[in-house]
Amino acid sequence: MEKTKDELIETLGVHLEVENNLPPLAARIYAILILTNEDGLTFDDCLEKRGASKSSVSTSLNLLLNMNIVTYFTKPGDRRRYFTLAERKTFFLSKLEESLKRIEKEKEIFALVQNYFKTNNPKKYEESKAKTSIYLDYITKHEALLKEQIEKYQEHL
Repeated sequence: MEKTKDELIETLGVHLEVENNLPPLAARIYAILILTNEDGLTFDDCLEKRGASKSSVSTSLNLLLNMNIVTYFTKPGDRRRYFTLAERKTFFLSKLEESLKRIEKEKEIFALVQNYFKTNNPKKYEESKAKTSIYLDYITKHEALLKEQIEKYQEHL
């Protein structure tokens, strides 16, 4: 079942809302920028595609600009700004790197908790050793896979 572009914008928008902790309108504008075939969209394009107020669209675009996930450019003889993804060519690379940072942070925190239990509650540490090793194995493999995919992606830039 193929989704219409509007349905896809909504689905992607909901995902981006959760993934990037964005307000709903900002997430939908981000989704539109991801899916557009244009080099960039003007403020009026964003306004028209979402049907929101000027102030809401302006606030959302400023948020996306401040988060450095959207940028803009101008064209000679045209005073309008054209909004586009900040790193169109490296969008997926950025997503992979963000995932890797989260995994590395989780692995670091996991090790701190394990060391705490090893020192302060050896019984609990020993009881949970088998289960925690399964999870640590998952984190380590996930980290290695992300590093491998980042390296492959960088080869294609």
